[in-house]
Amino acid sequence: MGEITTSTIPQWTYSHVRDSCAQTLLVRLRIGHTYLTQRYLMTRDPQPYCDDCLVPLTVRYLLVECPSLIELRHRYLYRCRGRASGVYYISKVLGSECLAQGHDVFRL
Repeated sequence: MGEITTSTIPQWTYSHVRDSCAQTLLVRLRIGHTYLTQRYLMTRDPQPYCDDCLVPLTVRYLLVECPSLIELRHRYLYRCRGRASGVYYISKVLGSECLAQGHDVFRL
């Protein structure tokens, strides 16, 4: 496993997201810390799982992997797929090119 340096992490800019609440949401999604996926750490409840797939809920799983949500991804995140493969990538879904109004994670 390689060391993570500032040169290996793409710079995220928030200038296209004007609302501070939306910026906070975007940061939390990008670091994977959301109330839905992380609250069990604070409440000592069991870790949440996908009701359909029985897989632990993570931001990555919800946004790009869960087969139950594929229709929503096709509807709202279609611009965020890899060109050749048609696969969704978390870096694209939460990247600046996919945050265009009307085609973004905020509408999901």
